[in-house]
Amino acid sequence: LPVPIAVFLLLYKERMVPCGSSSSHPLLSADELAMEPRPVEKDELATSTQRSPAAGGHDDLLSCCQPKNFRGASSTYFAVHITGALVLFMTDGIVGEYSGFVYSYAVEEPLSVVHKVAGYLPSLFWGFITLGRLISIPVSYRMNPATMVFINVVGVLITFLLLLIFSYSVVFLFVGTASLGLFLSSTFPSMLAYTEDILQYRGCATTVLVTGAGVGEMVLQLLVGSIIHDQGSYSFLVCGMIFGCLAFTFYALLVLFHRMYPKPSAGVDEASPEKPAVMDDTGQYQR
Repeated sequence: LPVPIAVFLLLYKERMVPCGSSSSHPLLSADELAMEPRPVEKDELATSTQRSPAAGGHDDLLSCCQPKNFRGASSTYFAVHITGALVLFMTDGIVGEYSGFVYSYAVEEPLSVVHKVAGYLPSLFWGFITLGRLISIPVSYRMNPATMVFINVVGVLITFLLLLIFSYSVVFLFVGTASLGLFLSSTFPSMLAYTEDILQYRGCATTVLVTGAGVGEMVLQLLVGSIIHDQGSYSFLVCGMIFGCLAFTFYALLVLFHRMYPKPSAGVDEASPEKPAVMDDTGQYQR
């Protein structure tokens, strides 16, 4: 609680809260910002004067959520946001529910793992998530984000299927936990990169995806905990399998909407989220 309260007070002091205004001055006034010794090019000055207020910025906290910014957007534009958020809802939800309940699943029948040994499972899971994120850095140079998300989602689905088949094997529970951590590790950043390639967004899509991931991690833990309490420990793997199937389904829909999504033209206005990066005669990218 202290962190969001401090952030809210800072936003209020900076006059970024739409519900009220503060009588105090911002932390950095316009005069102080203007004193920064930075040369201004002609093109940059012209662009800044022609930029519309709807382009958003530091002063309007909710500018990206205004309906006028979405006028003329295609239905597939919203579908990409929704399906991308649903994929992260499921995958991040799996991270939360698996790390939270794998210990409880292991110590109960039919596995009945010793408590001390079962305590290594969450550490193993998070350890391989960290290892997978390190491995994904060089892999991302040679593989596009869509392929990485596909491998991650399919890997999660296959791992849960094998965990269900070998549900009486303690050894495979450890192997499956490590495998699941590897496949889930790079799903979130790969999905962000994939949707960025589609939308060329500025910030609103990030909000939708991060919110979907956070809500999934909270809701699925609550849901799985209630199901395990009523149906027993075996439902833990069944829920993971269902969530993996849903994640794969939403990813397939995301790919479908990506194919239907209209490719942006070079003449799109700068404030549009669909504007691509075009290359000029010098070989450098410009907006």
